[in-house]
Amino acid sequence: MTKKTEAKLLDSASSLFWQQGHKATSLDQIAANANQSKGAFFHYFRNKNDVTKKVLAKYAHERLIGPMDQFFAAHDDVKDALLAWVQGNYKYYTEHDYQAGCLMGNLALELADRDDDIREDLSALFLEWENALVRHLREKAKEGQLVMEPRQFARIVIAAMQGITMTIKVHKDKNRAGREFMALSEMIERLIKD
Repeated sequence: MTKKTEAKLLDSASSLFWQQGHKATSLDQIAANANQSKGAFFHYFRNKNDVTKKVLAKYAHERLIGPMDQFFAAHDDVKDALLAWVQGNYKYYTEHDYQAGCLMGNLALELADRDDDIREDLSALFLEWENALVRHLREKAKEGQLVMEPRQFARIVIAAMQGITMTIKVHKDKNRAGREFMALSEMIERLIKD
């Protein structure tokens, strides 16, 4: 067994959770979709919750926190970085026809009231995302350019991003999506002084 096999199983689980939800996805489907045996699955993962936690952690770092950090690394100004990040998310969703939404948000909606173990992992990952954003915002707060306390600002931005992701997934309307991302950009413009 190799790390490549583990990666195939993680990608398979991620894809199936995104396409059909957690409850509707079986371990047999995960293994078959990865062209692996169920035995290979159990070589890397104890159970469905184990693979779910690893899928969530991978997604949070590769699709949420990592890309956000890249926007901050590419821009000298925090406001410019945030606005570019919002624009990048808009571009991603429009290029993908508003399919799937945010895997972490989707699984939070599906599992938070049904599985305390997964809910705790989701809570920790959302907090990690929040903390990453707070680190980027502290500079503006110290300079007196952030109208709101950094943690509250980070929470509102993340909540807005998740809400927009959900509504554009439902409406699949480019104009509406554009207006919603523009509203988030306007909020950022107003809450970070130049």
